[in-house]
Amino acid sequence: MKKLLGVGLLGLGIMGVASGCSLDDTITYQGKQMPVSEAEERIADQLEVENSDLDLEVDIYSEDD
Repeated sequence: MKKLLGVGLLGLGIMGVASGCSLDDTITYQGKQMPVSEAEERIADQLEVENSDLDLEVDIYSEDD
């Protein structure tokens, strides 16, 4: 079981490196520095309050030219 968990975590780390994302990415949202995942959740929650008939998911990513 420990080997399987270790391999899964290693695979997750390799996926993160390969995709160019970091688990520690932060942005400034509403004047506060926070992890990207937290900003995504806050934005989605705000939009869902204003549009209760929708189930929204927000993804923030860096666009490369």
